[in-house]
Amino acid sequence: MNRYQIYLDPNRVLVVDDLARELDMTRSQILRDVFDRLIIGYEKLLRSAISVRVKSSNPLLKMAGFAQSP
Repeated sequence: MNRYQIYLDPNRVLVVDDLARELDMTRSQILRDVFDRLIIGYEKLLRSAISVRVKSSNPLLKMAGFAQSP
C-alpha cells in the first residue's frame, strides 16, 4: 500500500469520523473502502468506453454492423 495526501471538505471528514465511531473502524479504513468501491465502478466505465472505442474504430466491424451501440 502506498501513502497519498488528499484534501477533504472538513464537513465530510466529520461525517466519516461519526461513521468510524459508530462502526468501530478507522477513518482510513472507511476512506479506503469508499475509494475501492468508486474505483470498481470507474473501472467498469473505462472498460465499457474502451470496448466501444475499439468496436467503433474497426472498419470491418462497422461494415458488418457489429459496432452498433445501444
